[in-house]
Parts: sequence; C-alpha cells; structure tokens
Amino acid sequence: MISPLDRARLLDAEMQLQRSWLELNLRQLSQAARSSPWAKLNALKLGTVGISILKHRSIWIAAVSLLINLYRRHARKEKL
Repeated sequence: MISPLDRARLLDAEMQLQRSWLELNLRQLSQAARSSPWAKLNALKLGTVGISILKHRSIWIAAVSLLINLYRRHARKEKL
C-alpha cells in the first residue's frame, strides 16, 4: 500500500513532468510562429484580428474577385 506522502510525491513529480512537457511544446510553437511568414506582418501593427483575417483564403479570394470585377467595369466603361 502506498502512503499518502509517497502518493503526494508521485503526483508532484507527475505534475512537474507535465509542466516541463508543456513548456517545451510552448517553446516549439512560439519558435515556429516567429519563423512563419505571417510573423513579418506583425511589423505592420495590424493586430490579432487583422492578421487572422489575412490568413483566411476566402478573404483573399473575395478581394481578388472584387478587384477583377472593378477592372472589368472600368474596361467596359472605356469601350463605351
């Protein structure tokens, strides 16, 4: 039978191991985030919302579609 003191030591050691594992994962993720191409956008001071919007492909597709439609309208007006 395990004494309460031994059990407490075991739980403490397990929590220290989990904490160390989480810190390692956090370091890896933060280093990956710093080396990502999106990290360069932080210099633009867009904020979290601005960067998250730029990451969505559908926003880029909508922007390109809007630009194409504006170009077509402009081209049609010049023909008339």
